[in-house]
Amino acid sequence: MQTRKIEEWGIEYIKRYSLYQEYCRRMKHLLQDLISRESVQVYALEGWAKTPDEFFNELSNKKGVLPADPFRDVPDLATVRILLYFPSDVMTVERVIQEEFLVDLPRSTTSKDLEDPDIFGYKSIIYDVSLKSDRGRLREWEKYRDLKLHVQVRTMLQEAWAAVSPEISGTTDVVTKGKLKRKLSRVSALLEEADEDFHYLREAAKKFSIPVTPEKNMPIIEPMAPVKDLKLTKDSLRQLFESNGEEIYSFWARTASEVGFPRFAPEREYVEDSLDYLYRILDAAEISSVEGLKSFLEEMSSDNRGEEQLQTVFSAFEDDISSWKVDGYSAVFLLVLNMKWDVLQNKDLLGLGIKAGSDRIKGS
Repeated sequence: MQTRKIEEWGIEYIKRYSLYQEYCRRMKHLLQDLISRESVQVYALEGWAKTPDEFFNELSNKKGVLPADPFRDVPDLATVRILLYFPSDVMTVERVIQEEFLVDLPRSTTSKDLEDPDIFGYKSIIYDVSLKSDRGRLREWEKYRDLKLHVQVRTMLQEAWAAVSPEISGTTDVVTKGKLKRKLSRVSALLEEADEDFHYLREAAKKFSIPVTPEKNMPIIEPMAPVKDLKLTKDSLRQLFESNGEEIYSFWARTASEVGFPRFAPEREYVEDSLDYLYRILDAAEISSVEGLKSFLEEMSSDNRGEEQLQTVFSAFEDDISSWKVDGYSAVFLLVLNMKWDVLQNKDLLGLGIKAGSDRIKGS
């Protein structure tokens, strides 16, 4: 009976596996975006879904009673690991997670939990989270609203501990295991102290750094004034997209078509309206400079991130996609709407014309 149940769950997980992979990619990019706004430097950010074989083996090797619902009770079907440089950055990311997601505290290990003196080793922060209701109600996120995410937040030294300590402490010899555990305790303390020292050195470098003064009788060269960042206007937006033979406009129009949005040849009037709506949503999303827009577009172009976001929108609305009209400006409109929702959700989208722009793309 138990074996048959595990097989049924395994078959069901195979059907859901692609959804969990997609969910990992979406959450990885969301976390990356949220963390970047805190000016935290990330060493690495990884995401993965548990493979069907791993899922099946975990349930098969489980001792005792099986979970009532593994899709709800197995916490790490989808995992994102965030590796950081300093403990203070870990605290910042922990705050972001607490503010942006629903946290399952009984299944999580917070920074307060790590203060327990009985905890062995240099443990890291772990959060089991899900989407908040406001994000889960969005069409592009609603299919993920019941999914859990296992988030590991570590410094690089905590990652070293997590990677090495299981290999060392796996011995079955009681005497040897006791000796190794004492040695591991000392290593754990050294790693924790090293993390604290790195943090101290960084803060000290900030506090005590002084400008280098020129040697006596050496001419003082006045620094060049920084180039003023151009304010984003509708004309500068058009100029950016139409430069180099409409390179940017054509790239995003082609990307939307490759994702699966219907091909169409827009009339000039449609393109002008698309430009206007893109300018409106950029202004509402507080992308107010040419350099700011360039930075956003570069971010969307790297690692196919923009293509993945458009694919997510396409998948969410696939049943109604035949009426959509996505030109180059409209494709970027959708990216801004998706990636800057945390800013846009607090704006009057109806009054600013953002909703009208969205409905127009859908052919409504």
